Amino acid sequence: MKTKQPAKKKRTEKIGFLLIGTLLYSLYISLLLSPNDIGSGGIMGITLIAQELFHTPIGLTQLVLNIPLFLLGFRFLRKRFMFLSGIIVLVSSFLIDWIPTQIVPESLNDPLVASIFAGLVSGLAMALIFFGGASTGGLDILGKFFYARFHNWPLPRIFLMQDLVIYILVWFVFDLKHVMYALIMSFVRAKALQTVYSFYSASKQCIIICEKADEINEVITKELGRGVTILDARGGYSKRTKKMVYVVVQNNEILKLQEIVSSVESNAFVTFSEIHTVFGNYKEHSYSF
Repeated sequence: MKTKQPAKKKRTEKIGFLLIGTLLYSLYISLLLSPNDIGSGGIMGITLIAQELFHTPIGLTQLVLNIPLFLLGFRFLRKRFMFLSGIIVLVSSFLIDWIPTQIVPESLNDPLVASIFAGLVSGLAMALIFFGGASTGGLDILGKFFYARFHNWPLPRIFLMQDLVIYILVWFVFDLKHVMYALIMSFVRAKALQTVYSFYSASKQCIIICEKADEINEVITKELGRGVTILDARGGYSKRTKKMVYVVVQNNEILKLQEIVSSVESNAFVTFSEIHTVFGNYKEHSYSF
């Protein structure tokens, strides 16, 4: 029976991601995007257009526009994902309209710097929210929908394509500069999102040549909640029989895995290498040969 410790740690980690991500997302819109004459793609671009034409509150408009998309999302996407995304939209919609009442938004008087910084903050915010198992709603739901079914479509590229459609509308309502700065922000956001994704959640395959395979397997299962594959191995030079432990982990788990192996068998031979695609449930399955 697997310990509940890894699962509890993961839940706590995801809650932290959602809280920080939602706060950063709300700050990015209320204090960076709106005061600095920067356009945007997705639902937020439509929200900015509505504010310009009808002077509607950004947060409230975001909430209203998300309702039909969530009705669509509940038919095709996981209910837990949609539930968490709904909470993110509700909380962020409130914060977006509430934060300016507490902190007066001020223009940086440099749209280029504002665009770059807004891209970094929004990219980090969206990555954290995705790691927490949710989204910021809007066209992100469609992006998540396409990503769930076409894994060969990178998530940042999907968002960029969706944004381009909205940019045309922003051009008509505002001007070309709004679109140009929005493109810069969107490019920086896509790169920031991709970088954080690769740093945190990209998978690595690990091969451990050791003598205490069962002990290492037990600790990995307990501490990381990962299954392993154990095979017989024989040294080509020493002719000694050993075990080879194969396990797939995420980038953020590499240091912990190194500590586990060192604590059980300090002389074990360990290698890590990149993985481009993973199929199957590599968290649960373990085999011995």
